[in-house]
Amino acid sequence: MVEPVRAARRELAEVLSAEAGTERRGQTIWLRHAVAGLIPVTAAVSFAAVRLTGGSPNPLNHLGYLPILIAAYTYGWRGAVPVSVAVAIMLGPMAAWLALPGGTEQLDAWLIRAVMFGAVAAITGTLFDHTRQATLGWRTAAIEIAQRERDGMVALARGAEAKDTDTGDHIGRVQILSEELARAAGLDADEAASIGWSAMLHDVGKLHVPDRILRKPGPLTADEWKIMRQHPIYGELILREGTGFEMARRIARWHHENVDGSGYPDGLRGSHIPLEARIVRVTDAFDAITNVRPYQAALSVEWALTELGRCAGTQFDPELVRLFEDLVERDNSLLARLVARRTVGAA
Repeated sequence: MVEPVRAARRELAEVLSAEAGTERRGQTIWLRHAVAGLIPVTAAVSFAAVRLTGGSPNPLNHLGYLPILIAAYTYGWRGAVPVSVAVAIMLGPMAAWLALPGGTEQLDAWLIRAVMFGAVAAITGTLFDHTRQATLGWRTAAIEIAQRERDGMVALARGAEAKDTDTGDHIGRVQILSEELARAAGLDADEAASIGWSAMLHDVGKLHVPDRILRKPGPLTADEWKIMRQHPIYGELILREGTGFEMARRIARWHHENVDGSGYPDGLRGSHIPLEARIVRVTDAFDAITNVRPYQAALSVEWALTELGRCAGTQFDPELVRLFEDLVERDNSLLARLVARRTVGAA
C-alpha cells in the first residue's frame, strides 16, 4: 500500500511542477524578455528627448528613471544598477564626448543625478527581489498545502478501497480516467486534475458498509442493497468537515445518480447532477466492468464501451459517453496507463 501512495505523490509532483511550474516559468521568461526589450528603447527615447529639446539641463532628464525601473522589475538590483550607470552617462557626459549640439551640464550636476539614479536602482531593485522571493515562498506553501490535502485524500480513499477489494488499484484508475474525461469535456488542466483527485474519494462512504456486503460474491438481497445504497450519504458525511473537499463531497454524494432520475440517493436528473459526478459515473462504471470485482469477472474494454453506449441517456450522460468512447479509441497510451496502475496496486 505504501508504493501506490508514493506513486500518487510522484504524480502530484508532476502535475504541480511539470505542468503548472513549466507553464508559469515559460510565461515568466517570455514576459521578462518582452519587458527587457523596453530598456534600451526607453533609454534611447530619454536621450533623444533631451537632445531634441536643447540638451541639458533639462527636466526631461527625469525620463531616465523609466529604463532603470524597468531593469529593476526585470532583473532586480543586479540589473538595475548597471543600467542606471549607463543612463547617467548617456544623459550626461556622452553628449560632450560626441560633440553633439545643445547644452551640457556641469560635472557636479551630472554626478548628483548619477548618484540618484544609482540609489533608485538599488532600492527598487532590492524591493522587487524581495517581492519575488516572497511570491515564491507563498507559491511553495500553497503547493505543500495542496500536497497534504492530496495525501489525505489518498490515505482516506485507500482505507475505503481496502474494505472493498484486495486487488488492483481502482481509485488510481478512476482518478486517471476522470481527469482525462474532464479534459475531453473542455475543462482546463487545473479543474481536470481536481476532479481526478476528488474522484479517488467517490466510494469513501463504503467505510460504513459491512464487509459481508462489500465482499459478497453473489447478488445482494433487498435489505443488503438498502444498506449499500447508503454509502453515498455516508461519503458526504465523512467529507463534510474541513476545506478542500467540496468537490469530493459532491462526487461522493451523487456519483450513483442517473441522468434519467432513476439513480440514488436523491434521484437527480440531467444537469441537476454536477458535471464531476456525471464524469465519475462513467469512469467508475467502466473500471468496474473491466476489472475483477467480488461479484463478477473482468470483461473486455469493447464490452464495457458497448454497455456504456447502451445505457447512455438513462444511467450515463450521453455526451460524456461519446467523449469517453473517443478518448479510449484515440489515446492508445490510456489503457496502458490503466494496466500499469493495476500492476502497481496488485504489488
